[in-house]
Amino acid sequence: MNENNNQTNKFLPVWVWVIVLLQIFLVIFFSAGTAMSPSDFIPDVTELNYVTQLYITRNVTVALGIIIALLLKSHRALLLIFAVRLLTDISDVVTVYALNVEVIKESVPMVVALLIIPALFAISYLWKRIK
Repeated sequence: MNENNNQTNKFLPVWVWVIVLLQIFLVIFFSAGTAMSPSDFIPDVTELNYVTQLYITRNVTVALGIIIALLLKSHRALLLIFAVRLLTDISDVVTVYALNVEVIKESVPMVVALLIIPALFAISYLWKRIK
């Protein structure tokens, strides 16, 4: 009985924390790496340009949103920011195939495995927790 009470009093279970930290650190890592050396992260982009800067800003903004949701200890805020992140990543994947961007297609499985699928699990948990 006491173990069950401790489980419901925790803000997030460990597996959701792993997803949250994965989202934050991967996104910040790729954003910082792209800012420092765009050609290492985005093929055929040799220098920082407007579109690349938009990509970086969008990703850093979402990572900061996750951090703010954690600081607020808000399941609703975390659900919202994960939903935004998920829609953004799905949109990116669809765009890569719709526009036939060959140079980025090889990164799609990584995005699906490390960002989209874990986000779906986190969203499912947060949705149940809120309801």
